Amino acid sequence: MKEFDENDAINFIRQRVPACANNSGDDILLVIDAMFDYYEDLAEDAPDEVYDIASVVAYVTKMLKKDDENQVDLSLVTDIVTAELDYEDSLDD
Repeated sequence: MKEFDENDAINFIRQRVPACANNSGDDILLVIDAMFDYYEDLAEDAPDEVYDIASVVAYVTKMLKKDDENQVDLSLVTDIVTAELDYEDSLDD
C-alpha cells in the first residue's frame, strides 16, 4: 500500500479533471483539505449515507463558497472529489 502524497494526488486529479489544469496546487489542496475535514468531523457511528459522494461534494462546495480566495470552479467539485477518491483507491493497488 502506497502512502498518500499531496503532489501525486494533485497530478492524479489534474489528469482525471483536465478542466482544473489551470488551478494551482493550492486550489486543489483546498478541495482535498475540505474533504479530509468532512471525514474527520464525522462521528464514529455516522450513518453510511454521510459517506456518499453527494454529501462530501455538498460539504466541500459549502466550504469553498465561504473562501473569498477560492479559485476552483464550483461546477468541478464533483469531478475533483471523485478523482481524489479514485486516487485514494489507487493507493491500495
